[in-house]
Amino acid sequence: MKHFPNILQSSRLLLCSCIFIMCGLSLLAQERNGFQNDFCLPHKLYVLSDTINRIFTEPMLKRWRPYQEVMRFSGDAVFSRRIPREAVISNQDKPANLILDLYSLEDFHVMKSDTAQIAVGHRSTGKGEVKVQIVGDSYVDGGFFRDALLTKGYVPGIRLVGLRKVSQADYQFDEGRGGWTVNNYFEIPKEADRAYHGGMQPADGHRYWGSCGFWKNAWKVKKGEVKDFEMRYSCGRFDAHLSKFDPETGYLLSPEKGDLMYNNDSSTYKLFTGRKWKSVEVDESTWRFDYGKYLSMWNVDRPEIMAVLLGLNDYRDSLKADYTRWNARVEEMKASYRKAVPQGKFVILMPCSTCGSLNNWRGDFTWRQNAAMWKLRKNIIHTFDRRESEGFYIVDIALAVDSEQGYRHD
Repeated sequence: MKHFPNILQSSRLLLCSCIFIMCGLSLLAQERNGFQNDFCLPHKLYVLSDTINRIFTEPMLKRWRPYQEVMRFSGDAVFSRRIPREAVISNQDKPANLILDLYSLEDFHVMKSDTAQIAVGHRSTGKGEVKVQIVGDSYVDGGFFRDALLTKGYVPGIRLVGLRKVSQADYQFDEGRGGWTVNNYFEIPKEADRAYHGGMQPADGHRYWGSCGFWKNAWKVKKGEVKDFEMRYSCGRFDAHLSKFDPETGYLLSPEKGDLMYNNDSSTYKLFTGRKWKSVEVDESTWRFDYGKYLSMWNVDRPEIMAVLLGLNDYRDSLKADYTRWNARVEEMKASYRKAVPQGKFVILMPCSTCGSLNNWRGDFTWRQNAAMWKLRKNIIHTFDRRESEGFYIVDIALAVDSEQGYRHD
C-alpha cells in the first residue's frame, strides 16, 4: 500500500505526456493541412464613456492558440489594460481607433492587422423615451440585457416593447423565445406548448392570433397550475395580453371579422365571420413575416431600434453550414421592420463565438462549437457590416463575454 501513491503519480505523468504528444501531433497536422489562424470584427465597436468596457480576444479569433499566436492592441483609445486576451477601455469620451495585430510567436511576423472605429455613447444625454425591441433565443428569454439596460440605468429613458414581460422588471417587454433559431420566427405557431410569435401573418388581410391551446396553457401558467418547466418556459410571460383570450376555450373574447385562430382540438383553422368561428382551409404558403401587422394587432409601440440576437441554436454544431437562407431571413426581417418603421435601426447582436459550458454538462465539445460560431461571425461581418445607410447595424456583444469566467447567470 505504501507504493500506491507513486503508482498514481506515474499514471498521471504518463497521461499528461500522452495528452502533450497528442496535442503536438494535432498542431503538426493543422500546419500540414495549411491551417492559418484568422480574426474578424466589425468596422465599428460601441463603448460607454464612463464605463469599464472589456474586449476579449477569444471571440474574434478563429482559434485560440496562445502559445502559437498573440494579439496586440494599439491605437488612440484610452486603455486601462492591454494583454493578449483582453483590452480594457475606460473613460473614453470621444471617438477613437482600435488597431489589432495578430503576431506569430514562431518568427514574430504580423499575420493580420485590422482597425475598428470606437464609437462612444454618453449616458443620459438624450431626452424622452427610447423604444427598443430585443428579439432572440434563450439569451433574450433569460434577460441577458436586464442588468445593463434596466438595473444600472445606462439608458434612463429606455422602454422595451414586445409581447413577453421581462422577468424581474416592471412594464418592460421582449420577444425572446428559448431555443429558437431564425427560421422559427418564420414558422406559423400552431402548437399548444410552443411560444406564440406575431410575425408570421396571412397575406390576404386576415389577422392570425395563434392557437387556442397555447392561450389556454398561457392562462394555466399565469394561474400557477402548470408544474412542467418546459411548458412554463414556453407559455409564460404573456401576462399583459391574456385578458384578450378566454381562459377556458383560448378564443379571442372580442374578435373582429377576419380574425383567425387555430383550434388544436380539431386541428383546423377557425375564421371569425362576424358572428361565429367557422372552420376554413388556409393556404399557409402565402403567409409572410409582417412586422407592421404584428405592431398594429398587438398595439405595440414602434421601436426605434430592433435588436436581433440569433444564430447560436442555428449553427453551434455545424462546421460546414450554408448561411444563404439565414442571411435571406435576416434581410426579410429587417425589410419588414423598416417598412413599418422607415427610420428604424435594425441591429444584429453578434452571437457568442465562445459558447458551451466549462464543466461540459451538456456533453458538447465546447471548442468545436466555438469554431462553428466563429464561421457564422465571419459570415455576419462579411454580409451585413458597413450597411448603416440601409439601416443595418452590428453590435458585437460577443466580444464582452469572458470565456474563462463566463457571465453571471443571475
